Amino acid sequence: MKSRSRFAIALTLAALLGGWLIWTSIGGSLETYTSPSGLVTTGDGTTYRLNGNVAPGSPADAAEKAQTADGLRFTVRDKVDASVAVPVVYRGSVPDAFKDGREIVVTGRMEDGVFQADRGTLITLCPSKFMEEQ
Repeated sequence: MKSRSRFAIALTLAALLGGWLIWTSIGGSLETYTSPSGLVTTGDGTTYRLNGNVAPGSPADAAEKAQTADGLRFTVRDKVDASVAVPVVYRGSVPDAFKDGREIVVTGRMEDGVFQADRGTLITLCPSKFMEEQ
């Protein structure tokens, strides 16, 4: 009797652990990748991974990257249609490679016409990794 109850407990724990593992592994894929032109601005609370280029005039050096109480403010432009842009507010560490024209990905949601980025989700993409050898 004791071994059956131990087996049942072990089986239950294994099922719970497997379910948790599946849930955490697909968690990132539940967020929609989008560009500024594809971003839904209704403020419905949907989480997006915004991909685009940092617009000119964004913070350029360490002093400008220092965040205020409101966070770091910059603009992301669409990679295809540069006339479409969205303002972003980000709180968290800023990568050294962050600068004008750099392609970035940041996770967050739209609120009142501004993309509110989640803390610690700003990623800069290195263009040299994606360019063909000359």
